[in-house]
Amino acid sequence: MHKNNIIKSAFLRLGGWLFLLSLLCNGWACLGPGKGRRSAPVAVQQPSMATSAMRLRDPFILHDRNSGKYYTYVNNRPSIKAYRSSDLEHWEQVGNVFTADSNFWGKQDFWAPDCYYYKGKYYLFVTFSGSDRMRGTSILVADKPDGQFRPLVNGPVTPRNWMCLDAALYIDKDATPWILFSREWLEVTDGEIYAQRMSHNLRNTVGAPVLLFRASAAPWVKAIYSKELNKKGLITDAPFIHRMNNGRLVMLWSSFDRNGKYAMGTAYAPSGNVTGPWIQSDTTLNNDDGGHGMLFYDKTGQLKISYHAPNAGLGHLIIRNVTIEKERLALQ
Repeated sequence: MHKNNIIKSAFLRLGGWLFLLSLLCNGWACLGPGKGRRSAPVAVQQPSMATSAMRLRDPFILHDRNSGKYYTYVNNRPSIKAYRSSDLEHWEQVGNVFTADSNFWGKQDFWAPDCYYYKGKYYLFVTFSGSDRMRGTSILVADKPDGQFRPLVNGPVTPRNWMCLDAALYIDKDATPWILFSREWLEVTDGEIYAQRMSHNLRNTVGAPVLLFRASAAPWVKAIYSKELNKKGLITDAPFIHRMNNGRLVMLWSSFDRNGKYAMGTAYAPSGNVTGPWIQSDTTLNNDDGGHGMLFYDKTGQLKISYHAPNAGLGHLIIRNVTIEKERLALQ
């Protein structure tokens, strides 16, 4: 064979071996102590979703100061799914952060997942129902807001012989944790809101629940009628307490107004004590058929509210600025 042909043939064989080696190196570590192991998968960037396109109910927004991100959590029964945002305008899907296994007591609902950072961990308060249990709220715990949550206790923390929902965490001025929750109008007709002390590890309640008020205490509330259940009553949904700079407490809660729209009302405790007494506002905070609200501070220190509207179907995620005028909340 001619010398030039021999050289050309050698280069062709060498090129083939290099090509094969490059294919192997793309899937396997070629050098160092990790030789022979699969390389780490490349993370796929999830497409972002505008706030106006977010369809969900009962939106609770956690501003995680550790990461600088915002999180919200949604019902994805039998799971809870998380979304993450840097600016409250665009959201990326994180995926399921909790999936109930066959031993978990809660089989239905998966309502109103509220997330709190408390003593170095993240806690999700979620409403469940079980085939042999009354509706109630369980607490889930994780080390990160987008980590895998697990049951703190496999059972409701609300009274087990009551129908309860929409529990929230409130830490008072003495650093004592309280759980707030609604008692179902289906059970008591005139819906109720309670507060109950919790142990500092949140594993159980302490003492008896304290009745804060009934739905009929607010002059703006109107009864609803369930044709399916042939029952009429007054609703109390989603209690959430915020401590103002002057020490007074304001509570957001939701029901149906005199026009038959879902709405948020406010109640105030001038004493600064979670047990009240609570004074109801005469009118609703909003009139856009929305509710189940909560308050949070954004990165700039602006107080904001999140809620869903309209109430029919999934509703949209609504985020608005809040001001405090003459010791009363106002929406912008």
